[in-house]
Amino acid sequence: MAVVTIGVPSAEASCQALHELLAHGPSAAGLDDWEQAIWRYGRAAKDRPPSLMLADLVADFDSLVPVMTICRSSAALRRLTRVAAQLAGLVCLTLIKLDDRTAFRRWARTARLAAAEVDDPATQAWVLAQEAYGHFYSRDLHEAITVSEEAQALLLASSTRHVGNGAVGGALAAALEARAQAAFGRADATQAALRRTEQMLACLEQPTALTAFGYDEAQLRFHESNALAHLGDVAGAWSAQERALELVAADDYMDRSMTLLDRALCVLHGGDPATAMTLGRDCLLSLSHEQRRGIIAGRAWQVLESVPVTVRQHPATVELHELLMTTTARSKDVLS
Repeated sequence: MAVVTIGVPSAEASCQALHELLAHGPSAAGLDDWEQAIWRYGRAAKDRPPSLMLADLVADFDSLVPVMTICRSSAALRRLTRVAAQLAGLVCLTLIKLDDRTAFRRWARTARLAAAEVDDPATQAWVLAQEAYGHFYSRDLHEAITVSEEAQALLLASSTRHVGNGAVGGALAAALEARAQAAFGRADATQAALRRTEQMLACLEQPTALTAFGYDEAQLRFHESNALAHLGDVAGAWSAQERALELVAADDYMDRSMTLLDRALCVLHGGDPATAMTLGRDCLLSLSHEQRRGIIAGRAWQVLESVPVTVRQHPATVELHELLMTTTARSKDVLS
């Protein structure tokens, strides 16, 4: 990356001008701009590869910190702190998608602290839901359940879930709890969490998954299919996948790909490994290299590692293996 050098006098003048501009805190227009930027990021998170999102998110976070330091208005500072919590939560979500577990944990703590300062249950629940997903994909299922329960409890103890889309964090957390409980084989707890997800979804004024700050039936059905697949309910998972694939936006590559890979696992467990490998391969071929990275590749490895010996040399199996080796540079030969 080229380095741009600014002369010292010019840099000093720019610094002084910016200092004077911000001395009494950001303007209403400036606050609005920060909040609009967050919503643009929330929408971009659905179709933009996470590796491309991360640098922009961190750069904006670095720009936000000095603005908060100078801000003297308590009302403005509260708005900026909410922005900081949401921005940190989006970084957290992006790192989860990239499967960067160490960095995720650092940002999860930052997001949690910022959200607590805002003292807004909707913001806190959404941030905690992102953290719970990170623990889930890190295979720390006990912590995933604990954090998801904390997020739900925050909303259930307040009236926030009945205002606008305040229940999004609760819905995300309840759905994640269902998946984690299912991974332990706890059918009753799984079904109870799915019912709470339905209830939270019903509270939303405008259910939508077109943004990271939304939730809708397409996401619910994907989460339901994943939970039921963990419980071994192939028929129920298949039905939920059909509905999820019918509803999910065409450009929401993350949810669509994860649903298709869940389907591949169901087909595999249903006794048709060759078709399962074809589904897995075709799913990855529909994605760019950047889109395949992270948790999508991780899920595809799970499909591949479940393949029986009888189809390890099937063309689709070999192609899926080659795609994953190229994507992750992982020195694991599961076909040997």
